[in-house]
Amino acid sequence: MVGLRQGLSCSILVQGDQEYDSARRVWNGMIDRRPSVIVRPTCSADVIHSVRLAREHGIAASVRGGGHSVAGKAVADGAMMIDLSLMRDVQINPGRQTALVQGGATWGELDRMAGRYALATTGGVISSTGVCGLTLGGGIGWLMGKHGLSCDNVISADLINAEGDLLSVSESQNEDLFWAIRGGGGNFGIVTALEFRLHELAAVHGGVMLYPRPLAFDLLRQYRDLTLKAPDELTAYAALLVGDGHPMAAIALCHSGPKADGAAACKSFFLSTPPVADMVGEKKYTEIQTMLDFTAPAGRHYYFKCPFLCELTDETIRTIIDYAAQMPTEESQVVIEHMHGAASRVPTEQTAFGLRRVHYSINIMAGWSDVAMAEKSIEWAQGLASALSAFGTSDAYVNYLGDEGSSAVRASYGANYVPLMKLKKKYDPYNFFRFNQNIPPAG
Repeated sequence: MVGLRQGLSCSILVQGDQEYDSARRVWNGMIDRRPSVIVRPTCSADVIHSVRLAREHGIAASVRGGGHSVAGKAVADGAMMIDLSLMRDVQINPGRQTALVQGGATWGELDRMAGRYALATTGGVISSTGVCGLTLGGGIGWLMGKHGLSCDNVISADLINAEGDLLSVSESQNEDLFWAIRGGGGNFGIVTALEFRLHELAAVHGGVMLYPRPLAFDLLRQYRDLTLKAPDELTAYAALLVGDGHPMAAIALCHSGPKADGAAACKSFFLSTPPVADMVGEKKYTEIQTMLDFTAPAGRHYYFKCPFLCELTDETIRTIIDYAAQMPTEESQVVIEHMHGAASRVPTEQTAFGLRRVHYSINIMAGWSDVAMAEKSIEWAQGLASALSAFGTSDAYVNYLGDEGSSAVRASYGANYVPLMKLKKKYDPYNFFRFNQNIPPAG
């Protein structure tokens, strides 16, 4: 590591250093990997030097943005981890309604800065998620029906390729790479900055309502019926979870349209039996963006499966409820997402993100703190995913993948997969950037 220390001016950590163990930890507590060295750049020049030194010394490299990947792709045993967490500056241009975001920033940081000017863009639903990681994979969020995915709002990017060169990427510069990074994940380089289009958004209507689990069937049917005709301004999720020892069914929603329409949309999810908790109303967008943070704390052990369905039949709903009754831990949950509106209307060939249609994704989220519950929790998630395969499609979404392998990555892109392989060969022919949901170079 002497050569690395001499070549880099930024912080470098190796095993035995005081901050090494905390720096190698990622959001998913199940991931326990030990990189040979952790490099912590503070600017693009540091990233460039890191890539070039890794190539020179024959060291594989992983990239950490927010570290929120369920599969823990940010860290690999024996590799160099290029940790962007010290590069988290967010600059808002209120006149142009744009944001320039460094590669280590989180959605909470972007949302707070944009919110000062009553501006926002589509982001994830957990505020500690990294902006770049989510966006490079697509970026589902509360505003996707009205404004598209996170990647649909990207204007430009600064990217350091496998040769250690800094490239400007936009509709007019390196256009093929601009297409690829909007959904193609971290396969093509290290994005040190993204420029986003922002939208005026002073307030929204939304929140969470909770019902006792025996009302789950009625609630999920109502959720299905309402989301089938949902306007672009409404995004709603349904969930089966446990709260304070009590099995619950929940609706979480956000309406970004006129105040009266938002209030009416929220009320439409009420059953004849009142909810046991009604936390819905007019809120700041930053409140909506942080309201689910408590469901996914860092350090808990997680295992995800995510089947995709074109429709929620009564039989499907009953299957989900039956399995939810067998949740192995109180930290586990099943979340149903509805993708629609602007995000579903973008032509498939316009960006690398290939899942452009109205659908439901069933996020089976096994969570546990007691390591003895690992096997039972994973078996439960796999069992529900298998049961739902009879009702679903073979689609996948890279941001929700664990270690399902190359077939699942291919399924995420459909017809876009082959063009992505060709671009991988052009920009990273030796697959230097391979610690991701990997797209191998063509040939």
